[in-house]
Amino acid sequence: MQTVEARAVALTGTTQSEAEPVRLEAGPLCVEFDGGGLRYLCYEGEEVIRAIAFLARDENWGTHPLKLDDVQIEQRADAFEVLFRGTCGPSGKELQLAASIVGHADGQLEFNAHATLAGDMLTNRTGFVVLHPLEVSGKPVVVETVDGQRNAMRFPEQIDPFQPFRDIRALTTQHSDALSVEVRMEGDTFEMEDQRNWSDASFKTYVRPLALPWPYTLARGSAFAQSVKVTVHAVQTAAADAMAPDDASASAPARIRIDGDADAARTVPQLGIGVRAENLDTALPRAGSLHALNPAYFVAHLDLRHDDPNSALQRFAQLSDTARVPYVLEVVLTGDGDPADEMRRVAAAVRGHSAPLALQVSPAPDLKAVLPGSPWPPCPSFDDVYAAARAAFPDTPLGGGTFAYFTELNRKRPPFAKLDYATFTTCPIVHAADDRSVMETLATLPFIAGSVTALAGATPYRVGPSTIASRDNPYGAATLPNEPGRRARRICLTDNDPRQRALYGAAWNLGYFAAFAAGGATHIALAELTGPRGLFDETKPTPTPLYQLLASLAAARDAQTAHLTIERGRVPFAAFAAKQPASTTLWVANLSAQQNRIELDFGATDGAHASLARWLPGADFTHAPAPAPLPSGVLSLGPYETAVIRLNASAPSR
Repeated sequence: MQTVEARAVALTGTTQSEAEPVRLEAGPLCVEFDGGGLRYLCYEGEEVIRAIAFLARDENWGTHPLKLDDVQIEQRADAFEVLFRGTCGPSGKELQLAASIVGHADGQLEFNAHATLAGDMLTNRTGFVVLHPLEVSGKPVVVETVDGQRNAMRFPEQIDPFQPFRDIRALTTQHSDALSVEVRMEGDTFEMEDQRNWSDASFKTYVRPLALPWPYTLARGSAFAQSVKVTVHAVQTAAADAMAPDDASASAPARIRIDGDADAARTVPQLGIGVRAENLDTALPRAGSLHALNPAYFVAHLDLRHDDPNSALQRFAQLSDTARVPYVLEVVLTGDGDPADEMRRVAAAVRGHSAPLALQVSPAPDLKAVLPGSPWPPCPSFDDVYAAARAAFPDTPLGGGTFAYFTELNRKRPPFAKLDYATFTTCPIVHAADDRSVMETLATLPFIAGSVTALAGATPYRVGPSTIASRDNPYGAATLPNEPGRRARRICLTDNDPRQRALYGAAWNLGYFAAFAAGGATHIALAELTGPRGLFDETKPTPTPLYQLLASLAAARDAQTAHLTIERGRVPFAAFAAKQPASTTLWVANLSAQQNRIELDFGATDGAHASLARWLPGADFTHAPAPAPLPSGVLSLGPYETAVIRLNASAPSR
């Protein structure tokens, strides 16, 4: 039997646990108190606010952790109250916070904060942040500005690159015909950004406007107060009563049906992984593992600011030849040199070796974010970069866009018509790194897919290499370091996230692949072969659960996607299916730390000879999980468990 620590490592890659939130209830109003903030504010079971928190950001956009003290919680049937104090800052003591939270059964909640500065504190932003959930996308909202004007608008459907609403005093969102919610924010001027840019499942209203100078100093001895008041306006109707979930429906299993109608079927996206020049020393000895994984390609990342193209390209070609896996060459130009000269150097280094399957190019300045209102740094133009790439590699498909995140593609859009494909990555730990927030980013990927499709038009798009960990940090000097091995923490913008190596990582990556496959991506690159974002456990030289998951997805190359009809239950999950001449394969992953029950309906597909392979805690992933006959009845998945179900056209031969 596994120890508690061993099970924790198997599930999330770390022995570090997350604090349990406190559930607060007042009649139909409920919310979680978590680390000094509020999460998942619901009224009659419907989420209306994702989070409210008072945050202090440093000059590099890092968040100072709030150390809580003197937390007092009182709960009654019709109300709850929380009082607490906290400190934070560069030394942990500069900002002293006194806060109160009061919620009532009539749908009112007020969060008040009073901050006093015990020392000077340099900050980019300090004050309340309010998150509206993803589900408000496209819904009506009345925006009240600081001068008292009220404007009827809508939350954006396509992802807004900048701030959809500014100078905000209050937002009144129409969640349904029977439910509207006002959020009133006092103490400063607020504005909103569309956090779907970073794959966060929310819209963020924050203080203060980015048009004002930052960073700025909160002076020692100064004090200020802010408040957020939420007022729910609910109209009880017969329709609303009929829609209210009862206990039976809330506990019913989810349902997946494989549909026989394949009208919407498309080819399964090509699966790739990443290999960086800096990791070639560890990647080359893994050529056999790369061959066994059998992805359609690997992305060979070459950064001309510090990588030697002659050495790196010879070794990339060696890895490609040995593993018999072609490569896509990804080149970061220096940004201060002549793009034509730099691309000629790269082409000369490739000469005499295996050529890349495709080429994607971006100048180094475009790896860094430029916030709204800030000047763009000097940088070669898209036209010059792409012309240089075409001249150096005239017969090679050319991709471009950004090697950073979708945000940067959305804010600095290339001439898509001049490219053979667009490319970008995402990262789920830019703003939050707790387990639930990271999994919630998967729900945003369809919005990113829809937005990039609208931007690129007829130009196809590829995504990745993407991992849970941060590939680069567009918002600071570098990615953040982490503790080694089992003591690794859940922190934003780290290049070494422990969950990537655990069952959690396999489940998240399946959800990622499924979302972008449905969203029309032609190629999806996940993880890297070796290094901190690699497919092997650094504490022991064995494959991770993700390695075996990617190997199973790679085996579906050139298959057709199978259409799924999904009825979601209380616990989130991801599913993807592919049809080949002799079989249909269904991948399912539990995206939660809770048990998940799923009812399977194979439709016209013969399920008589189905097999089930399970990604379980404590399993040895040196080899792929062994299939066994699929048991009848509802499929039960443990925390972060992935299962692969194979439906054979006929009984397997013995």
